[in-house]
Amino acid sequence: AARPWSLWASVGRLSQRGWLVVVPLLVGVAVPFVIPLLDFEYIEGLQTLLPRGDPLTETFLEVQDHFGVSQIFPNTIVVLPPNPGDVTSRGWLNASCHAMKFMASNVTEVMRAHGREAGDASLQNFAMKASDFSGLMIQGGICTSLLISLLENPLAKKYGDFLVNGFSNEDRTATKVRVKTTLDPFSTVGQKWIAAVRDAMAASEVWVSDPSFPGDTTVLGEMHLTGMAQEQMDGAADTFASLPRVIGATLLIVMAVLGSAFRSAVVPLRAVLCLSWMLLVTFGLGVLVYQHGVLQSLGIRPFLTSPDPPAHHAMYWMTPCIAFSILVGLGLDYDVFFMESVVEHFDAGYSSREAVVEALRHTGTIICVAGVIMFLAFGSLLIGASPMINQLAFHLCVGVLIDCFVTTKVIIPCAMAMLDLLPGNANFWPRKPPPALTEPTVEPLPPLRRLGSLRNSLSDNARRSAMSPHGVRSMQSPA
Repeated sequence: AARPWSLWASVGRLSQRGWLVVVPLLVGVAVPFVIPLLDFEYIEGLQTLLPRGDPLTETFLEVQDHFGVSQIFPNTIVVLPPNPGDVTSRGWLNASCHAMKFMASNVTEVMRAHGREAGDASLQNFAMKASDFSGLMIQGGICTSLLISLLENPLAKKYGDFLVNGFSNEDRTATKVRVKTTLDPFSTVGQKWIAAVRDAMAASEVWVSDPSFPGDTTVLGEMHLTGMAQEQMDGAADTFASLPRVIGATLLIVMAVLGSAFRSAVVPLRAVLCLSWMLLVTFGLGVLVYQHGVLQSLGIRPFLTSPDPPAHHAMYWMTPCIAFSILVGLGLDYDVFFMESVVEHFDAGYSSREAVVEALRHTGTIICVAGVIMFLAFGSLLIGASPMINQLAFHLCVGVLIDCFVTTKVIIPCAMAMLDLLPGNANFWPRKPPPALTEPTVEPLPPLRRLGSLRNSLSDNARRSAMSPHGVRSMQSPA
């Protein structure tokens, strides 16, 4: 009987026939999305999480504008001197004060160099002053070592202890220094400032008072720059540093599970390659939209870039990390559902090409409907006002649509058509179709001759029973 016409079966058949054209076209389509990924940047901060236009967000921004980001999210340098009594030592305080001044000069030079490289006029005029540090050793840009030593006098000890305890811990083994900045430490420029401060701190842990006398040195101890911005920056840096290992481990586990399920070494490799195409296109498009602002002119809120200044637009750092895990799960879910039908038809005796077409005939519409349902579920997040939620929803919606309407309908049929050119059943190697089924064996009916003999035997027994005395009495009516 003729099979009913199917749109997805027809698309799969056409993709297999034209794979020589479709495969280069797919590679060409991916290139414009891969190139922006090489320029990927991310941001941290609280503003990307807050809803746009909300009164709470507007209040937060007003407070930030009037008092500065450093007042809301303070930056603190924690200094751990080598000896507990160093925090009140005049020599150590004087050396650490001069180190702070050196750090301000060093950071200024580094940030101005970044401004010249980026062509940013505001950074080219950036200046970090000694008065930006406020600690036990420096106040208003002035060293306080003499003042602290005077406060050690018994007459002023109460005031001295009050001042020292305000910047040191109870054991006086650590002291803190507040650091002000006009930059937003959560922005990409702020991240460069944090890196410059940390580099300057590392160069100042051993302070040389006079370069002409290298022996005249003071060990300031360990210095650490802390704050909410630094915590997010370090967390994001550690996450992205480990991301290649996470991706590699995820794909290896996926290949092991698929290889075990389909008893094939080729099916997992093909699945990972098709999944990678979808991920590259999805995240590349995300960079174009939220970092380069290709849809900014539309004025549609979910597609607007981050709230940072135009020169520093970037994606929120958690967005790609969360989206990657969800897209891998969804992409493989649709792939496995489709390939299960392909393998079922292959085991039934279809060729790999026809198995793909028949699988699309049976599962194409179901996969599309499932994808549309997920698109609507994720699309509801685009209505939200939080930029981070919008970015996440955008990636999930794009990835689901690509996987349901492109990967399973075009990319997988093309990939299997290419592999079908290799000898044997390369698409499922080393899996082999089961042996052909044989007709079931049925016991033959007894011959008619034997049935006739059996009938005659039964008739003779009945006749003898009727002629016996017992048989005759049994035929009479009861008295």
